[in-house]
Amino acid sequence: MHAHFAKALGCGVAALVASSALGQSLVAARLPNTVNGQGGSDLIVIDLATGAWDFYLRVPHDVSGSRQLYYLAALPGCKLAASTYRDINSANQSSQYVPIDPFTGASQVLNYGAPVGTLYAEGFEYSPRHNAILLAFSALGNFGTNRLATIDPATGAVLAFTGTLSGVNDLDYIASNDNEDLFFDLNATTASARVRRLTALMPSPAFASFASPPQTNNFGDATRHPTTNQTLFSYLSDIFELAGNTYVKRATLADGAQIRGLAWANLPPRTVMPDYAGVCPGGTATITAKAVGTGPFTYRWRKNGVEIDAIANPTAVTAMLSLSNADATSIADYDCVIENGCGVHITDAVPFILCTADLNCDGAVDDTDFQDFAFQYNVLDCADPSMPAGCPSDLNSDGIVDDVDFQLFVPAYNRLLCGE
Repeated sequence: MHAHFAKALGCGVAALVASSALGQSLVAARLPNTVNGQGGSDLIVIDLATGAWDFYLRVPHDVSGSRQLYYLAALPGCKLAASTYRDINSANQSSQYVPIDPFTGASQVLNYGAPVGTLYAEGFEYSPRHNAILLAFSALGNFGTNRLATIDPATGAVLAFTGTLSGVNDLDYIASNDNEDLFFDLNATTASARVRRLTALMPSPAFASFASPPQTNNFGDATRHPTTNQTLFSYLSDIFELAGNTYVKRATLADGAQIRGLAWANLPPRTVMPDYAGVCPGGTATITAKAVGTGPFTYRWRKNGVEIDAIANPTAVTAMLSLSNADATSIADYDCVIENGCGVHITDAVPFILCTADLNCDGAVDDTDFQDFAFQYNVLDCADPSMPAGCPSDLNSDGIVDDVDFQLFVPAYNRLLCGE
């Protein structure tokens, strides 16, 4: 299966503004890698109950100097943002702002505005109460982020900023929802300073103690659920929850996946579609559009751009389209219109191939089919009594099995599978 990403429709669909308007997905940034020479990070959607996850979106970015998507935040309108981190002492290189549009798959890497752009930034979160990104920062080379800024989510411009905050040593993580903003300095020597809540908004913030969990410096990012207030931390392959004044492991990610940035978010659907589908004449083929994002989803399958009648084929409104009794009329391009509370997504079209070269109808054109074809090729005439019924190797239906049929057989043999 290959990653064919879909077209997304961003207009004419009501996008969400309130973060709690529909169910939430737990999205994370995997540690960066390089694919086809392009560095970047894969965003994945995690099932907290099992640790299973699905690929969602790739975000290209510079990976030199250990740069990664350290922090992840959910923005209004079913969008995302990240902050990169790079362990070097250079202006506009240590931290940069990355707005991400899941509808189109587009992202940007922007320098923060002054004064943050020439300093060092760490804790990062979208705050509904400020309608802005909250960002902790400090001087280059100083890992104690003890200043706070609000950032325009659209541009990375600084809206307001503070001087050094009294009694604050290091704001490593920030987790916000509609009701409150939490700040974490989990390696603070004073227990009551490890988790604080914001009691007065920017530009004149004030803090009060919220929780006193054990001291640690293990975690990567934090996120707070908009309705349940569940607060989670990422740590490589594990996800922990702040439960009262303690940490409880909630999941270990499947396949050893390691993550950094973490956020509860509303996500539009995205899919990875097969290159093609196919089955032998008379067989049944299925095409699956597995939506990844925030459910529930609705599905409407189309054939050559025209909606399939759900009364004639009830699977046309499910994630898995079934095409039974396949024949020449089944040959077409099939796509699916998937919708959730964020908007509409149209999958890439999947061409259906009538797999006439699959002579034994086992789903593959392999050596067994080649042997059957060779026998019928040697017989040649479809009217010959020794020819199998229906003359199945007469692929162009001209009454003989000849070189023309062989030319049609070879591409199917090289492709091997009738469908993916």
